[in-house]
Amino acid sequence: MPIAVLKQERFEVHQEALALSREKPSQVVERDGRQVKIWDVRSLRFSDSYQTPVRVIRVRETWTQREQKGPEWIQNQKEQNWMWLVAGDLGGYDGAVIRDIGHSRWKIENHAVGQLTQHWHLTHCTHHHPVAVVALLWIKLLAFTLFQAFAVLHGKLYRMGKVPFQKLRKQIYRSLFCGQPTRLFSG
Repeated sequence: MPIAVLKQERFEVHQEALALSREKPSQVVERDGRQVKIWDVRSLRFSDSYQTPVRVIRVRETWTQREQKGPEWIQNQKEQNWMWLVAGDLGGYDGAVIRDIGHSRWKIENHAVGQLTQHWHLTHCTHHHPVAVVALLWIKLLAFTLFQAFAVLHGKLYRMGKVPFQKLRKQIYRSLFCGQPTRLFSG
């Protein structure tokens, strides 16, 4: 998907999108209890090396979050600002759809990369030959994806929310070294 977060304020396209989106937002929607203001800036030049025009979706999300401070609960106003860079043929989609796609992509990246680095040892490479690095990366990605799919499809306790994914992973991992594998899945 040709959507990326535009973080670099030093880029000319970032500054130009901010300048062109000072007016009233082109769209205001509500998502997950948040008021979302959206500015859609089209036909911007990204760089000298990338000549195809890009689109920038600027988003400001505001919401009230309830937080506990000592014994009391207080209401805090929160705000998040995003700039999504859109390249390619997504001109038919409005800014709210681009925002939703960007947030979905962000959740997938955070979940998958977080899981892989924290629990599947993605940060450590035991062999340093370039082919071995790529092969180990593919093996870990395939193992993670297959296990996740199997747990979601066949893990009744996982689907019912009674056992977290990491506990399930640890139980299976330990059972492989202790003789008989644990029956964690129905079917």
